[in-house]
Amino acid sequence: MKRLFRKALRILHPSPRLLTIATALFLAVPVFAQATGNSPWENAVGVLQQAFTSTIARGLSLVAIVVSGLTFAFAPSKPMSEIP
Repeated sequence: MKRLFRKALRILHPSPRLLTIATALFLAVPVFAQATGNSPWENAVGVLQQAFTSTIARGLSLVAIVVSGLTFAFAPSKPMSEIP
């Protein structure tokens, strides 16, 4: 009877190590829940990705390429130190 009582007492009163592990897992649940894609950083990256891959961004990059090409084509062939 004493053995049965001691086994029941062990089951009903878990060790401090088990309580520590259970508490740590309970406190880690919000961290795991945040990793589902609702992070504000992921939303910000998504907005930036949309901004840099939109039609307007592609048009602006084309204009920048054309302007830099024209600047290179019509640049003086002399070094800047020789230009008055």
